[in-house]
Amino acid sequence: MKTYSIITLGCKVNQYESSSIAASFDAMGFEYKKFPDICDIYVVNTCTVTNMSDRKSRQMMHKARSLNPDCVIIATGCLVQNKPEDMKANGADIILGNNEKPYIEDIVNNYLNNKEDSLISVSDISRYKPYTNTRFADRWERTRGYIKIQDGCDNFCSYCIIPYVRGRVRSRELTDITKEAEFMASNGIKEVVLTGIHLNSYGKDLNEVSLINVISALNDIKGIRRIRLGSLEPNVVDEEFINEILKYPKLCPHFHMSLQSGSDNVLKDMNRRYDSRIYLKAVKLLRDNLPDVELTTDIIVGYPTETEEDFLMSINLVTKAEFLKTHVFKFSKRKGTKAEKLKPLNSMILNERSDRLISVADKTAYLKMSSYIGKTLEILVEEQKQGYVIGHSRNYIKVQAHLKKETNTSYINNFYKVLITKADKNNLYGNLVE
Repeated sequence: MKTYSIITLGCKVNQYESSSIAASFDAMGFEYKKFPDICDIYVVNTCTVTNMSDRKSRQMMHKARSLNPDCVIIATGCLVQNKPEDMKANGADIILGNNEKPYIEDIVNNYLNNKEDSLISVSDISRYKPYTNTRFADRWERTRGYIKIQDGCDNFCSYCIIPYVRGRVRSRELTDITKEAEFMASNGIKEVVLTGIHLNSYGKDLNEVSLINVISALNDIKGIRRIRLGSLEPNVVDEEFINEILKYPKLCPHFHMSLQSGSDNVLKDMNRRYDSRIYLKAVKLLRDNLPDVELTTDIIVGYPTETEEDFLMSINLVTKAEFLKTHVFKFSKRKGTKAEKLKPLNSMILNERSDRLISVADKTAYLKMSSYIGKTLEILVEEQKQGYVIGHSRNYIKVQAHLKKETNTSYINNFYKVLITKADKNNLYGNLVE
């Protein structure tokens, strides 16, 4: 029996698609092995959101070849879509664009039967196509599973390569989303994460359906206890949106709401479709109506037009918003985007601003986490080790809970309450309430 492994870089959409690809290989009779085991076939699902992502994707292809010089390397994903000609030079035998992922079974079978030297199949993703369904993923984390509900983005932020490698918005039919969620529930998954390239665009290409309809449908599925959104746009958060989401008790009070900059000038230059006032209004609406809500965000430092004053506005907004976690990225020039033509800032300025913002973000996170000491949180247990268990609360805080006594009981995929006794910037610690 031939063996395979999948190496996934980048976002939750890639993670979902890798799980679906795994289901395809399982259906073909291949045996899964965990990387870096020696395999006959390696699938490298690449990312191209930054220069670092490109580099890591190439490194994984070289690593796979070093493990088994005779292996077949399949490169797919966003770096492939962006630079297909670069993939063969980095060791790929089969080169598949994002549109080709759903057809990987036929492509791989044809390649193996015909014994070709190499195969390149990368179509023009800018052409509008309906959403293409794939096999339901059947390999998840122990308690949590991703469901991809849309692909593509129409926003074209000035720094972002994603619309060029993922194409325009395509939404998945609600009936198919519901069937996959029911399949997951029947296999014991209790927490579902809705994911997509631009989640809030779900339904714009369909008739009379939106993200709220997806939440509503999944809220009714027996066995699903938690629903998470992979991301949220600040300009959709108004009183009507709040009133809608309050109807669905399974929707978790955690939202990842990308900021990118606290400066209105920089946000405008980035072609973001909100300003700092809209963003902070969204934060206030969420906090006023969901008392236990937590927010995480992304910020780009060193955008080419960012001044020191602009940067200080980002620091100020991070402090005001009290994020649970702030992911800080240095500006990375992407070929083909509008920002590519701008003169980049000095690398020393980039590094210095990144360090300063990370320091502020860490302090903000620690204060936020410390506020939970003395409180009780319910977690869904994901890991069990000698003497303790690990899980996440509804508002997506990682909690490590001490067990009072050794036991053969399995806590995994069950809900337990934890009294919090200690905190750091990333985790909470406490004792299981039994």
